[in-house]
Amino acid sequence: MGTNHEIDYKYLRDRMLSGELTSAEKDDLLSYVQASFQDHQLDLLMREHWLGLENQEIVADEMQLQLIKYQILSKINQKINSSKKERPLFLSNLKNYLLRIAAVLFIPLLLGSVFVIYRMDKRLDQMIASTANQRVTANPGSRVHFTLPDQTEVWLNSGSMLEYPLALNQQDSRIVKLSGQGYFKVAHDPEHPFFVETNGLSIKALGTSFDVSSYDNDKQISSTLEEGSIALISLDGKEVTRIHPGQKAILDKTTRMVVVRDVETILTTSWKDGKLIFRNTTLSDVTVQLERWFNCKIHLDPRLKDAGLMYTATIQDETLGEVLKMIEISTRIKTLIKEREVYINSKN
Repeated sequence: MGTNHEIDYKYLRDRMLSGELTSAEKDDLLSYVQASFQDHQLDLLMREHWLGLENQEIVADEMQLQLIKYQILSKINQKINSSKKERPLFLSNLKNYLLRIAAVLFIPLLLGSVFVIYRMDKRLDQMIASTANQRVTANPGSRVHFTLPDQTEVWLNSGSMLEYPLALNQQDSRIVKLSGQGYFKVAHDPEHPFFVETNGLSIKALGTSFDVSSYDNDKQISSTLEEGSIALISLDGKEVTRIHPGQKAILDKTTRMVVVRDVETILTTSWKDGKLIFRNTTLSDVTVQLERWFNCKIHLDPRLKDAGLMYTATIQDETLGEVLKMIEISTRIKTLIKEREVYINSKN
């Protein structure tokens, strides 16, 4: 074959169409197409071949022409695809390498994020706990004994309620709020003073045992100390007085005057042990305590309120009927029970 590529191509084309193309000539044709191939050039050559056809069936030549074009394109696409496969291999390796680097960088970042989230979550729990309060209630006619988070023991008398923060043992000042009557055996912690707040007075204690009575319908707020030392704090934060073991401080809600007396503390605190102890106690005071103890309503004849009747007894397991019978025997009164209401009248 000559060196002219146009002549060579026509020659090889004719040889291919006649089916006489050798393996070597096939390789030459492929090399030529790969070196000079462009779609519009191939179409021109195919058109030249089409126009030069004579005495051949048009449909057959058209199918043969398309076959030639598809064979050439298939060879070229194989070469292109093989070259593409080499580059993605590098890109794939690079991608895997970058992913490994990202993973190495991500692990400490992830661990750091988990630690930060853990710290934030723990801090949030502490904040929630510091503001969340718990309430314990002693229903009328019952008494409740429980322990606070700081290990302070508390007894609540009938119809009383205590509110305290769940994080009590984590606060600088341990503050609880009392409505009713409660007895406190405070866990010793001088650096974290213990306060019992009532509606009108606050009691500050350090490692001590004392009783506080602050019912809404009482005219007084009182605190009786058995052990240690407590200070009574007014609403404006000023210390009103301090009391010592065996003393009872009584605040008049109307006059705001405080009186401190020496008392037999068991008379005030025996309720926490399941007893009511009366020693020359007025009938009016007796009925008030019986109402709370038995969860009933007692109607006292007005003539008996100032009659000077005093009552001495210890009540522990007796029923309300038994207690009333004992009062009738020791004093000149008569009693009547209708459902959960009691009527106490004079015999005269």
